[in-house]
Amino acid sequence: MTDIRPILKSLAAAAAIATGALSLQAPAVAAPPAGQATIHYNRCDNNYEGWGAHLWKDGGIPLPGIEWQKPMVPSGKSEFGVFWNVKVEDFTKGRVNYIIHKGDSKDQGGRDMSFDANATPEIWVNSGDRKIYNSLDDARKARAAKPCS
Repeated sequence: MTDIRPILKSLAAAAAIATGALSLQAPAVAAPPAGQATIHYNRCDNNYEGWGAHLWKDGGIPLPGIEWQKPMVPSGKSEFGVFWNVKVEDFTKGRVNYIIHKGDSKDQGGRDMSFDANATPEIWVNSGDRKIYNSLDDARKARAAKPCS
């Protein structure tokens, strides 16, 4: 009779390796760098091609290099979605004004959005949801309550 213990050990080792490999994901969500604010954005379709952030100071003054036809491209991608890092000092009293859009398609109901980056340096936005969330957990709970269609 053949001793199958070495085979079982090999299978167990292969399973452990495979499980570890499967747990690799997009980078975890990190806190904004010092002096910066972060807008995190999640789309149900996970398609971020062409989506950008239009950013302006109070008074409608766009940030340098930002135009409607040329929004800020995402700074990176995490397990939540894409994100934009902006310098808080670039905004009047830290008030970040933004619209996430792709051409003339605007998210969050097409409204002008803003947040106080001095009080909340990191926000979370779910596509199709007008609300700004102050934590990853709150954004995930909201997404779970209104799943992607």
